[in-house]
Amino acid sequence: FVQEEETVKVPEGRPGRQPFMDVLERLLSKDVWTRDEIVQMVGPNVMIGNLLEQINDYSCSKIDDIVLEEDGDRIYVTVEYKDRLI
Repeated sequence: FVQEEETVKVPEGRPGRQPFMDVLERLLSKDVWTRDEIVQMVGPNVMIGNLLEQINDYSCSKIDDIVLEEDGDRIYVTVEYKDRLI
């Protein structure tokens, strides 16, 4: 059988912006986050992997590079890209 994938929306941000932009802006405030910190930021109902993928897709479309890298429980942020992404 096929199980339907549940979609979970990222909390809405400011009108006219991608929903993940407020999260990206906060992530760019420091260079290392844990998954738990991000869950506390966005809430337990947000699929963190999908959120990070959306942010990296956006980053690739803007600057041709990813801004977030996962290494186990840690997420590394290239904060030098802040001016180019926000």
